[in-house]
Amino acid sequence: MRLRKPLSILLSLSMIAGMSAFASNAAVTSDESVSAGNYYNANYLESYASKAYNELGLGSVYSKTSTTWKTWSPDASSVKLKLYTTGSDNEAGASAIGTYDMKKDSSTGVWSLNLSGDYKNKYYTYLVTVNGTTKETQDVYSQAVGVNGNRTMVVDLDSTDPSGWSDDKHVLFNSASEAAVWEVHVRDFSVSKNSGVSEDNKGKYLAFAEGGTTLNSDTSSSAVSTGIDYLVEQGINCVQLMPVYDYGSVKEDVASSSSNRNWGYDPVNYNAPEGSYSTNPYDGNTRITEFKQMIQALHDRGISVVMDVVYNHTFSNDSCFNRTVPGYYYRMHSSSAYSNGSGCGNETASDKLMYRKYMIESVKYWAEEYHIDGFRFDLMGIHDITTMNDIRSALDGLYSDGSGKKILMYGEPWTGGSVAISDGCSQSKAGSLNSRVGMFCDSYRDAIKGSTDGSDKGFVQGNTDKAGTVANGVTGKGFSAQAPSQTIAYADAHDNLILWDKIVKSNGSSSWNSTSSSLRGQVKKVMGLLLTSQGIPFMTAGSEFCRTKQGDTNSYKSSDAINEIDWSRVKTYSDVAAYYKGLLEIRENYSPMKSSTFNTPSFQSTHGDVVAYTYSNNKSNEWGKVCVLVNASSTNDWPITLDGSGWTVVADGTTAGLKSLGTVSGNTYTVPANSACVLVQSSTFNNLKVSEKTFGTVTIKHIDDSGNVLKTSTAKYADGTTYRTYPDTTILYDYTLKDTQGVTSGTVTGGKNYNVTYVYSSSGIRSGYVTVNYVDENGESIKDTVSTKYREGDSYSVPFTSIQGYQLDTDKYPANTTGTFNGTNTTINFVYKALDSTSSVVHYYNSNNWSNVRCYAYTDGGEEPNGKWNNATVMTNEGNGWLKCTIPASSSYVMFHTNSQQEPGANETGYLVSGEAWIQNKKLSFSSKVITSHIDAATGEKIADDEILIQSKVSSDDTYKTSPLSGRTDVIAPVNASGNLSSGIINVVYLYTSSERPSTAPSTVTPTTAPVTQPTEKILIGDVNFNGAINVLDATAVQKYIVKLITLSDKALIAAARCDADGENDIVSVKDATYIQMYVTKLDGHGNVGTYYEPEVTPTTAPVTEPATEEPTVAPTIVPATTAPVTEPTTTPSSTYTVKFTDSLNWDGTLYCYSWAEDGTSTKSWPGVAMTYLNTNDHGQKVYSVEVPNTVDYIIFTNGSSQTIDIGFDGTSLNYYAESQYDSKGHAYVGTW
Repeated sequence: MRLRKPLSILLSLSMIAGMSAFASNAAVTSDESVSAGNYYNANYLESYASKAYNELGLGSVYSKTSTTWKTWSPDASSVKLKLYTTGSDNEAGASAIGTYDMKKDSSTGVWSLNLSGDYKNKYYTYLVTVNGTTKETQDVYSQAVGVNGNRTMVVDLDSTDPSGWSDDKHVLFNSASEAAVWEVHVRDFSVSKNSGVSEDNKGKYLAFAEGGTTLNSDTSSSAVSTGIDYLVEQGINCVQLMPVYDYGSVKEDVASSSSNRNWGYDPVNYNAPEGSYSTNPYDGNTRITEFKQMIQALHDRGISVVMDVVYNHTFSNDSCFNRTVPGYYYRMHSSSAYSNGSGCGNETASDKLMYRKYMIESVKYWAEEYHIDGFRFDLMGIHDITTMNDIRSALDGLYSDGSGKKILMYGEPWTGGSVAISDGCSQSKAGSLNSRVGMFCDSYRDAIKGSTDGSDKGFVQGNTDKAGTVANGVTGKGFSAQAPSQTIAYADAHDNLILWDKIVKSNGSSSWNSTSSSLRGQVKKVMGLLLTSQGIPFMTAGSEFCRTKQGDTNSYKSSDAINEIDWSRVKTYSDVAAYYKGLLEIRENYSPMKSSTFNTPSFQSTHGDVVAYTYSNNKSNEWGKVCVLVNASSTNDWPITLDGSGWTVVADGTTAGLKSLGTVSGNTYTVPANSACVLVQSSTFNNLKVSEKTFGTVTIKHIDDSGNVLKTSTAKYADGTTYRTYPDTTILYDYTLKDTQGVTSGTVTGGKNYNVTYVYSSSGIRSGYVTVNYVDENGESIKDTVSTKYREGDSYSVPFTSIQGYQLDTDKYPANTTGTFNGTNTTINFVYKALDSTSSVVHYYNSNNWSNVRCYAYTDGGEEPNGKWNNATVMTNEGNGWLKCTIPASSSYVMFHTNSQQEPGANETGYLVSGEAWIQNKKLSFSSKVITSHIDAATGEKIADDEILIQSKVSSDDTYKTSPLSGRTDVIAPVNASGNLSSGIINVVYLYTSSERPSTAPSTVTPTTAPVTQPTEKILIGDVNFNGAINVLDATAVQKYIVKLITLSDKALIAAARCDADGENDIVSVKDATYIQMYVTKLDGHGNVGTYYEPEVTPTTAPVTEPATEEPTVAPTIVPATTAPVTEPTTTPSSTYTVKFTDSLNWDGTLYCYSWAEDGTSTKSWPGVAMTYLNTNDHGQKVYSVEVPNTVDYIIFTNGSSQTIDIGFDGTSLNYYAESQYDSKGHAYVGTW
């Protein structure tokens, strides 16, 4: 077992946060050190930070015998650890294990706890109390997380290593300029239909590990390679991955799709991989292992990996950092105003000690644990110089052999707005940074091809005014860079127009699929400049084959159709791709272009249509002088006088590479129009001693035990790289592995073929796909189809999904959305109907006093109903600071701006509105409708009327809760049975597995008046289900009672009927449900809800009543007592009740029932009486029983660590189950059955 440093040795700090007000001790004291900034909270908590800076083991440190948890929260009065079985409540077996107090070191502010036992793969959060407010949060130092990153997982990192990981090594460069960076988004790389990548791996980390892929899975000898084989053939040596840490703008519990995707510049958990790119986002281990497999596959092929890191802001101000240490990690202008240098609503404080430490150790962690070879820092201008230099030093010292110095570091030397410090890493401060911290050179970028989004032209399109700036960029000195390693030579990146679209637009066209030779020539000129310049060349993935985003200037949330790499363009624009490949070969074999020190060329032309420059070289076995000539004119050939006579052409505007394309005998060369050419000093041409790059082929054959071929793939590997083969996971659905023939991994020798055969035996179990379609009432698709593979006998459950602008049509609910797969392909169609309203009304409180505020709106489908950004509808004044706008769409996301300022910030998601909404101080209020349906799972038919709960002016902090039909035990509860409210319609569907129907006319009619027999104890008005809290579930119970779906006990009738202060105290009506809803949403005028009903004292001599033979409709006649005594019953009443409890949360260990009376006396000390196991119900849940004395008033069910709330007990309800909802103490609410 390899020793690993805990994350906080590699990572000890917190991150970014948001808050409405500082804690009470926020005042700066004289003993606190001053940070790099002079902003409001610059010194806040720095005295604690200085003492905690060297703390080790922050986060969770795992061993088989115990786990230790540590977190830094100096202002907290209490921190508790809460353990869970799963990463969310919506998973099988979800339950809380227990809550444990942590101990504070008052000097450092570090809280800690050690628990004995094996806690591997358990999930946890912290309950942090600051100034009387408790918030639940994942660990700032999370290394592994559950779905959506809301809970941290205790991880054994060694167990996540793929086979051969211990042999995986960094792929580093002796000089940073040797790298030619290819920036790519994980999903874009493989999601297109023509990528050739298997369906299971499309859009995933594992796509990078899948060799042998070809365009449209072509198996012919002329097939075009795609994916990682393309990278190998093209000679790309460095891949920069767009954000792959865990980010917040994609829902991991919903299948990734064309609409559920994002660039990912929305950090949530910096030290855990993003889950949507894994095959199982629910398992915290899977994303880690598959991420490592991706890195391993790239390294095996000799490709270096750079990671895009975004430490400058967080997805939300309400981050784990702010929930743990409110007010520390962000730069603030006041107690409530964030500095917004990121343009995303906040900026982090790298200059503060604990965030500086966090950044340093986070980068080290990714380098050590994941073997990352370089880091690109987003908006590096927000970070202070000291921190960036410290990160560089930390990487330099990472390994004893000094190889850490070769790990790449570069970033954007600008910000997204005004920052609160003066020493950010801008180009003007380059001299203060380590020379191996690179910066993008935007002046060179714009001189080459014009501004980022406009239709203006740069040099390659014929703007000769840019020639001088281009010449300066060639030298690597577009700003005062100290070395080539400090400048990034680029023309496009993920932001703004991609190169091809800029070229097309600047030539007055919008024909994104044009094959114009003139346009292709301009792209080749861009490559000619970048790949022969000083510095680190950089290009967006696919720009070398004219990739298009259809003119989209900001595709961060755009569809797959816009963002995906269309691999067919490798073939369509093969001449451009080949030219790029040839230029890469030239750079790779010529030291002056990739040296660690500046090699400034001599210039033969720096004005007019031609920029020409010549490098000199004395290195043995390489070319001597090399001349580069770029002609901006689209029509004119230009003769240029060269630096000497006798030249050999290796790039002529059509072909590029290491081979001679002809010679020039004199000292003049005529540069063809619209071309970038490269000439080599003829007398040194044969000096280059390099063998043509050779490749080995690895053929993997998958056959059954009868010799039938199931699948074959052939992948290319460069000479000297490593190959690895694995059984095919798709085939293993239907087969078991029987034998392996050949060597499954090894080092490739060019020209050699390697053959590996996997032999399988049929499992005898069929497999197939469950395909889910989402269609409108006309059968037209309105959302991407989802297909999932199952084996015969597998259980499956297919939930519907919410679709913007539509409502699920529950009258057409499909049959068999859950069940057991029978081995044949199954199709399920969910039908949706358009929302009734075709518009939405938005009210915006203009707290910033902006003028001319525009309301920009966009939809999941890419529509912009209020017009383009700059021309979006101007809002009208409603008075009192409120603005209003009507949007011609039933549902959309909205943002507000003045063309210079905006809310929410750049890269943040707009406010989701449907119907009518109010936004004030970044808080969204809306109307919400929860529709609960009860459906027969086998037929899709409704078995009860829908229950509808409508609420107005609520927020996403407000919650709802639904319940199944009373008395039904065959229910499949939906994952959204309860949750936070959202704008528009929420469909909740309960499925029932038997054909049982509720009676339309119960034999015992539910009374509509309060019972004659009054209870003797106090009753909380509104708590209809007697679970100790008043919530939406109580209102739902009232509604169900009114429509005769359930009955209510006598006590429940009182709790319901007396809600209405102005109505009849003995009548249950809709008004009572409304008052409960008003109480839950904290609205005034909620009647008697929340008060207590106290019964009148019962007379000591109660009259004797004749027992009724059937339920009376009027009060019975009172009969006077006779002189003879009333006959005593022949049997003694039982002194106990038999109580049953369903362990729906799958608690571990023995279950107990603890009970006590109103006066505090209990029948047995905690945890109470051990319960007896009875059986396991149809849902796999264990049912227990216990005898409870009839003298007790309260009971609790517990396993000694987890427990329910206190349950008021009078024997009315005897059958209970624990719900997956908890009170502020972490105690589970209960339901009855």
